[in-house]
Amino acid sequence: MHNKGFILPGVLFLGFYLIYFFGSFSRIPFGDCIGFVADTEKGDFVMSTSTYAHFLFTNTLIVLKKIFSFVESSEIGRFLVITSSCASLVLLYKTVLTLTRDYFSSFFSAVIFGLSFTFWRNSEIIEIYTFNLVWIALFLLFSVKFLLTQKGTPLLLASLFLGISLFSHIQNILMVPALLLLLIWSRDQRTSLSSLLIFAFSVLALISVPLLKGEPVAGVFSTGTVLDTFQYAAVIKSFAGAVGYIFYNFWYFVLFSVLGLIHMYKNHYRIFLFFISAAVPVFLFSVIFSVSDNYVFFLPFNFILAILCGVGICRMKERKAVRIIAFSSLLVPAFYWISLAVASTTEHGKAFGERKSYKGGLSYYMLPWMKNNVGILEFTIDGRTAPDRMEWMTKSAEEFIRLKKAQGYSLEEIRKL
Repeated sequence: MHNKGFILPGVLFLGFYLIYFFGSFSRIPFGDCIGFVADTEKGDFVMSTSTYAHFLFTNTLIVLKKIFSFVESSEIGRFLVITSSCASLVLLYKTVLTLTRDYFSSFFSAVIFGLSFTFWRNSEIIEIYTFNLVWIALFLLFSVKFLLTQKGTPLLLASLFLGISLFSHIQNILMVPALLLLLIWSRDQRTSLSSLLIFAFSVLALISVPLLKGEPVAGVFSTGTVLDTFQYAAVIKSFAGAVGYIFYNFWYFVLFSVLGLIHMYKNHYRIFLFFISAAVPVFLFSVIFSVSDNYVFFLPFNFILAILCGVGICRMKERKAVRIIAFSSLLVPAFYWISLAVASTTEHGKAFGERKSYKGGLSYYMLPWMKNNVGILEFTIDGRTAPDRMEWMTKSAEEFIRLKKAQGYSLEEIRKL
């Protein structure tokens, strides 16, 4: 038992590291990736905690670059993202194991989540969301440990990690209701107060940065103008898309999440309430914040679904059919290929693929791996055009190109990065 508890997390970490590494981007992708790479290349620490500064992630990249100055900035980003992804999977495994004490369901819940589209895609590009998930996973793990044991240390650590997570992404403040439940349920008022002070200190540290710089504190919590243009029709469409995302991420394994939720309701009501209070605000915000790439904001919600999936598998694992279904998670990559093949035969799919051909077409949106992708640098250097707004990306790309040219790189060498 002890060997299994040690070996399985290692298999998860190393196995998925290889999957994500060999499927990772060949060239710096579109989106926020080039902004993070440019900031890493410049090496100037970000002294801002505004919504889009991503203080903790960006500065971690810069620290790693200063330590390993001989490594390309894009490779620094690749390493941090993939390492964060694999760490998140191990933490998911640990959380399910804490709840179920069952290795089989803990292992396969991590496999299912590791192969889910949103998580897999964000493990293949230079983005903040898997790094951010590490802190949320730590918060959830120690919260579950507290709810099962009522010991003070897990509650203190849960408060600490949720506080730290605010420096990664302000979206994590949506989990404050879940933290408040923990504080209310604590039998030790001293521990509860200490935990509250730890979190409050994190919030004060977060807002002290703009205060010291004479900037508006609202910038820390602002979501820009997206919520200012709230429209019910758009929210309904976004909700339908969110449901679609759930099934494209978890396929028929969603059934196990439902079973896990029912089990929590019947047998661990407080844990059930905790998961609901942590997941629902994230889900609702992600639906309302209906930008084109809002699917990434669902990752903490998806992580909780994966925990419940593990619980559901554990409840049914004695049935041979359930164990076979769990093993079928290894076929998920084939599901993506089949979905792409089917979508490619439809008129809507063909039209969408043509419109997005500058990114790589329909496969860019339906396959999670990024090997042999179209890069933003070659797009910018070649002066290509797109039907979507690209200025915010090409601006960072042009800045990065200037930095690399100053280091003696040719345009041909840069476009391959």
